[in-house]
Amino acid sequence: MKTFKIPNYGIIHIKNILFDINGTIQYNGKILKEVIREIKNLKNFYQVFLISADTRGNLNEIADLLKVKSIKISKNESSEADAKNNELMKLGKDVTIAIGNGNNDYLMLRNAVIGISILGNEGATSKTIMDSDIVFTNIIDAIHFLMDEKKIIATLRN
Repeated sequence: MKTFKIPNYGIIHIKNILFDINGTIQYNGKILKEVIREIKNLKNFYQVFLISADTRGNLNEIADLLKVKSIKISKNESSEADAKNNELMKLGKDVTIAIGNGNNDYLMLRNAVIGISILGNEGATSKTIMDSDIVFTNIIDAIHFLMDEKKIIATLRN
């Protein structure tokens, strides 16, 4: 767990990073080698989880490749957004950063200690962007942000 003292924002503790996969870490069902490498580096600092409704059917394959835990959301919830948010709560919303782009990500982004929206090649919904603390145009920049304490402080301080 890492602790950040952010001026006029507060002290935050980060233990987990929860990534949506479709449109967030993969595009058209493919994950770039650079993303694989950067997520493997990120694991030196945080516990990493993947969460998805598994639209493309490759959630477990990507989790195995990255050697991280996967969470396939239940269709039994009232909505996919509720299901993802419930998984965030299980991990601990006060120690988990959530990253996503789709309409089913907005609740977990709103409720995570830091919510990050990725406005990449698949776009991002306006609801997700509005419920995020930070927006990046690509996942690599978001991961670099997570590994650089000074970037976190500079972006979040008030």
